[in-house]
Amino acid sequence: MAQGGITRLEPTAERVTIVGIGASAGGIEALRQFFGAVPADLGLAYVVIVHLAPDHNSELAAILGRCTRMPVLEVNERALEIKPDHVYVIAPDRKLEISDTRIGAAPFDEPQGRRAPIDVFFRSLATSHGDGFAIILSGGGSDGAVGAKAVKEAGGLVLVQDPREAAHEGMPRAVIAAEIADLVLPVRDIATQLGALASHKQKLMPLLPRPESDAVVGEAEELILKRIFDLVRARTNHDFSRYKRATILRRLARRMQLNHQPSLEQYLGFLKEHAEEVESLFDDMLISVTSFFRDPDAWEALRVQAIAPLVERAQPNQPVRAWVPGCATGEEAYTLAILFREEISRRDLPVEVVIFGSDVDQSALATAREGIYPAAIAADVSEARLARYFRAEGDHFRISSEIRDSVVFAAHSVLRDPPFSKLHLISCRNLLIYLDRELQAQLLNVFRYGLREDGYLFIGISETADPELFDPLDKQHRLFRVRPRAGPAMRLPQLPAMPLMPPLAERSRERGMRLRRSPGEIHIETLETTAPPSALVDEHWIVEHLSESAGRFLQPRGGPPTQVITELVRPELADELRSALHRAFELRESCLSSFVPVRFNGAQKLVAVLVQPRPSEEGHQQRVLVLFLEAGEAEPREIERSETSDSIVLALRDKLRIAEQRLETMRQEHGMAYEDLRAANEELQSLNEEYRSTTEELETSKEELQSVNEDLQTVNNELKMKLEEVSRANNDLENFMGATDIPMLFLDRNLAIKRYTAPLRQIFNVKPLDHGRPIGDLTHNMVYADLEQDAARVLHDLAPIERQVKLRSGERLAVRIRPYRTAEDRIDGVVVTFVDGVQA
Repeated sequence: MAQGGITRLEPTAERVTIVGIGASAGGIEALRQFFGAVPADLGLAYVVIVHLAPDHNSELAAILGRCTRMPVLEVNERALEIKPDHVYVIAPDRKLEISDTRIGAAPFDEPQGRRAPIDVFFRSLATSHGDGFAIILSGGGSDGAVGAKAVKEAGGLVLVQDPREAAHEGMPRAVIAAEIADLVLPVRDIATQLGALASHKQKLMPLLPRPESDAVVGEAEELILKRIFDLVRARTNHDFSRYKRATILRRLARRMQLNHQPSLEQYLGFLKEHAEEVESLFDDMLISVTSFFRDPDAWEALRVQAIAPLVERAQPNQPVRAWVPGCATGEEAYTLAILFREEISRRDLPVEVVIFGSDVDQSALATAREGIYPAAIAADVSEARLARYFRAEGDHFRISSEIRDSVVFAAHSVLRDPPFSKLHLISCRNLLIYLDRELQAQLLNVFRYGLREDGYLFIGISETADPELFDPLDKQHRLFRVRPRAGPAMRLPQLPAMPLMPPLAERSRERGMRLRRSPGEIHIETLETTAPPSALVDEHWIVEHLSESAGRFLQPRGGPPTQVITELVRPELADELRSALHRAFELRESCLSSFVPVRFNGAQKLVAVLVQPRPSEEGHQQRVLVLFLEAGEAEPREIERSETSDSIVLALRDKLRIAEQRLETMRQEHGMAYEDLRAANEELQSLNEEYRSTTEELETSKEELQSVNEDLQTVNNELKMKLEEVSRANNDLENFMGATDIPMLFLDRNLAIKRYTAPLRQIFNVKPLDHGRPIGDLTHNMVYADLEQDAARVLHDLAPIERQVKLRSGERLAVRIRPYRTAEDRIDGVVVTFVDGVQA
């Protein structure tokens, strides 16, 4: 049946929209306000998940029952049928899971400190009722942030209490920081908005395909969708036209519901008028649920059948390369890195791993690069892995530098940009399901191009690979191996979003243009041939680069090879160069030595050294340019003067040698002192690690105490409500006792007075101080001596007794004696009433 241009199967039974509500410390009062304000006839089912003390009975159902006209039921071991306008409340020490029509409770698998009941239920809600609502109220920690993201990805809405109003702002701020909150409002406004959103959702139902089917869109609606895609592509440079229509329609319905737009055409007009909504729609299109070790059995299969062989076959100096396209916030990429690191440690092999994580969502990549995740990941990551690969920071965990350094994140569109190549493994889980079949086939060709001949492909449980490109290695867990191919190397497939390669003639023309040298290039080449010979030297006097003509000024000495320039230059230049280098590095200014005769092939020529400091960059070492300046043939006078000064030079060289020896001794002493300081520094680092370990233990204790404190606050709120209820009941009883005209006497199991009404004083001589006295000690004005015996008989037989007696004044009374039963159906005495005989 076609409705509004969308063809889909009609559901066999009307599904109830679920509103999941998570709260913790301070959440009882927020829940009371919410249920006091939300209408009781919206047709929604509400599920309340609160952190409760596991060993204490909960009064939460009774408390909420006094705030709403809807039935409030606690979910225990027996699964309950989901009905509209009903409230379902979590039981202590239980987690809630939901199916299409029923909700049930189950014991926790995790110890108390690592439980996340709100995340567990929200994930179950996303799976079974993805178009529902997730509401986060007051509470400490970050429970609910991960599950709320799953609800949003499935097409649901996330509503968050304003942290400024919440008694504890931890949970609301965790969801807001994850950028998944659709609305942030005070509690009463959430209740008001919920009605409007639920009503608008009913109007959009024809637009929503069933989860198990795709949608077929009519021509008019397809034209509108194309115009929406054009708007998004023009603003974001990303094309969604080849995405599956079911995915597109669910994302559009979410945005239309939030903006109260009843049709695609009206939403298109809204997009044109509100540019910021285009960005919001783009963000919604990119929502993807990812978590650490999602589907643990599949990851274990990957470790055994792919990661272990890759580590075993790895060659030295050839890193194992993996790619995670569509990595979102990085959990899948880090999971892969952890598995590789564990396998490398297990085999004790020196293997380097590089994992590329790519996505088009810049905000998601920012989260991935930062590597900080909410504490709720403890539900997915084992305690040993948390301790080994994460560092606790408040209510979050930060990925360790060991894992972070092996992952490289990049903004990259798998549909538009050239792929990474020479890969050993590609992990692309739950991306293909969003694309149409033709685009899936093209993307698989891209993956095949990027993988080596012995590479692996790991995809989602609902996806499959082309059998012509990949051989199944594990069909159940969707692990494939590249099918070897004969013939020439595979060419890069052409994707619709890739820029077309220029024609051959145009490429040849571009190559010819590059071969023609520019005047600037000719200028630089001319300088190289005409400039003085030179050498680039670092601050340790090590030669980093030589010009082509500098070799004639070098004459290495015998012995071990060296790169120190003063040991490489001709002996006549060594002293002048040493002096010039000292001045240039100390004063940071150019220094020109004097010209000295240097013998070249029997001829003496005058040579000077110019040391020119290079402008240093911040964070980089200093360098100088050494220029060798030649001034022609040396005159005989210069040569004689040089020879007569040899003795002076030799003496100066001896002094210099002695100074250098002293300097070397001081350098060695400095090195020993440095080693001592480094050893001390290592000891301080070790001590710092011990302090850090102690701090982490204290943080763990703090978190446990915080959890216990939240449980106690919840219990305290329940007891407070119970005390108020008891106080009201006591006030009612006191007013009843004071207002009644019927003489009544309450006796305990020992037949002593517990309570009586004021009219009893007309029959018994009783005073306020007589509470606790046996009834036999009091006198009365009745002709009735068996009162005490009859009361004892009723207490023993539990059968009521009625007697007709006379007062000494002659009036008749009916005496009725009945057992006193408590709320637990326990006998705790007797009740005696005295009724006028005429009335009786």
